[in-house]
Amino acid sequence: MLKKSFQTFVAASVAAGLIFGAVQPADAAKKAKQPQVETQSEKSAKNVQAPAELPYTYKSQEYGYTIQCPKKPQVIPASALYEDRQGEVLIFDNEGYDIKNAWVIVKDAFADQSVPDLNKISDEEAGKLLQSIIRSNGYEAIELVPVNDHNKGIYAITAKVLEIDTDGDGQPDTTAEANSQSAVTFFRGDNGERYRIELIDNPELRDEAVDLYQKGITTFNTAKK
Repeated sequence: MLKKSFQTFVAASVAAGLIFGAVQPADAAKKAKQPQVETQSEKSAKNVQAPAELPYTYKSQEYGYTIQCPKKPQVIPASALYEDRQGEVLIFDNEGYDIKNAWVIVKDAFADQSVPDLNKISDEEAGKLLQSIIRSNGYEAIELVPVNDHNKGIYAITAKVLEIDTDGDGQPDTTAEANSQSAVTFFRGDNGERYRIELIDNPELRDEAVDLYQKGITTFNTAKK
């Protein structure tokens, strides 16, 4: 199971893009033997008002979305962290250039053909997709989740311990420990935009930060064209 399942934010309301590489989580088999696929009938997401912990409404003038935040963020372009990426970094805590807590919102974050319509695929298709992604990415665990009452997304936790293929033969030959972990969610917006929202929380991924991030995502809204 995930370190922090979306189950908590279903009950409450409910680096860039999909990176397909040779890095694999060393302990993925232990922590996510089978991706947990949630169906709409199993977990019905509901629209509710923004939680009290998210009193500030951030509206992106450039990208046209709104999201409820724990406080007014400092905002920098996503390209400051990820080259050639469109989006914004909402910073809630930092020490100089060292980001302690932030949400990274990236638009056009994955290739359209790489991820099918998550609202229409079967449980079997979803399971195969998630297994494929977790095998080819540095994720500790992954899950299909309802982002809101009409839209599903892919939620994952990056791995702490990674197996790395250093010689390119397709087989991991060494391990490395990541300095930190992050939570990421991939989903399509109301107008078909391909979003990735990442939680940065350093030096350790805290439960309270994950809770706010999950609740914040359920309030994400894009203006209708």
